[in-house]
Amino acid sequence: MANAIILAEIDSVISNEVTRLGSCTLDELLQRLPDYSWAQVFAAVDRLSRQGTVTLSRATRFGYVLSSSPPRLPLHIARPDSPGPAEGVRRREP
Repeated sequence: MANAIILAEIDSVISNEVTRLGSCTLDELLQRLPDYSWAQVFAAVDRLSRQGTVTLSRATRFGYVLSSSPPRLPLHIARPDSPGPAEGVRRREP
């Protein structure tokens, strides 16, 4: 249980920091979070990128940039501007 709280805490800290900065390198993020180890930050960034909370892009051969990802709608919620299931589909009349 305590481990889940720590994971949620670091995920929140990283998400807030990247959102505040807009984007930053992984090295910059590590410097801004001295209370966490490299392994903790790397694992959290991996989780957050898989969730779509942050985007991890390769900037140089060994450098990566983190940026905030736009919020995604759940798959079961249709966008307001998208046609419904019957819209745009015409049935052939016999």
